[in-house]
Amino acid sequence: MSTLNELRSIEQHIIDIGKQMQQETKVCGAELEERLRLGLTGKAAIDHYNTWMKRYHMEHLIITEE
Repeated sequence: MSTLNELRSIEQHIIDIGKQMQQETKVCGAELEERLRLGLTGKAAIDHYNTWMKRYHMEHLIITEE
């Protein structure tokens, strides 16, 4: 792969990561807004958050309880 093609590949990867982060920020913000509106705390808040992350296929953001 030429240096220019490698740089273009890196650039596209960065663009894709930026788009993913924007989507994650949007989903997390909407979830937080609803959670606060519902007054959820503790386990109920964690369950609510995790349900949203699963719904939007963002399992990598799920909070695990230890």
